Amino acid sequence: MAFSKQVTLENNFGEISKFPNAYIKVDKVEATKATCIAYVSTLKNKDEQILVTNLYPFVSDLSGENHLKQAYLYLKTLPEFSDATDC
Repeated sequence: MAFSKQVTLENNFGEISKFPNAYIKVDKVEATKATCIAYVSTLKNKDEQILVTNLYPFVSDLSGENHLKQAYLYLKTLPEFSDATDC
């Protein structure tokens, strides 16, 4: 499960780079009974290096879908992924 979308990133020197078809995927999910954290990587494209990894906490349903799928569905509800397309 992954997304594709245009991503704009700023490095430590204030330089801005645009990646028109960035590949965004959930690498892993750490889960407890109380919370889950999705580790989400943004790559230049599917076969390139990781540009940045962000953490997204969310509440999981222990009796629901697997945690990776729940993370993916949660991300789809966030405004920053509203224009992303499924890969």
